[in-house]
Amino acid sequence: MVKSSLNGAHPKAVAAMLKALSKVEFDRDVGRLDDRTAEKYGWRVISSTFPIFDVVFEHESAQPVRLRLICEDWDDLPPSIEILNEDGTYATKVPPQVGSVFNPSNHPSTGRVFVCMRGAREYHTHPSHLNEYWANYRGKSGMDILGIVCQLWRAWKRAVK
Repeated sequence: MVKSSLNGAHPKAVAAMLKALSKVEFDRDVGRLDDRTAEKYGWRVISSTFPIFDVVFEHESAQPVRLRLICEDWDDLPPSIEILNEDGTYATKVPPQVGSVFNPSNHPSTGRVFVCMRGAREYHTHPSHLNEYWANYRGKSGMDILGIVCQLWRAWKRAVK
């Protein structure tokens, strides 16, 4: 693997190489989303420029929810996922009736409501999930950027009538 063969290289060169690899993997993942699929799901993409994938889930009978995936270390680390209001401000509460994926309590690191699901950095760094290593899920089906977003959309959509 390229990442493990960088031993002995200058730290700045290693950091630049890892960032470049993360960007390639990010672009590959988000590049698979086309306008037709986004429209089918009711997704409005705000940004898909490395390292940010920012998307709004919309439905005529529900309050939109906006998620910003911060993927600067993709896929060595899972994305950090921010739950936002449609205008981009931090949400102070999660969408109603969405189950435990959207956790209404404050995450110990961020102090904000958070996504509590495999594939979210906040899940893997939460004290109750420290034994759920990202390495156990990384590269598996549904654990790419769009797969994680689809899982979140399904959790949100269950509450939409």
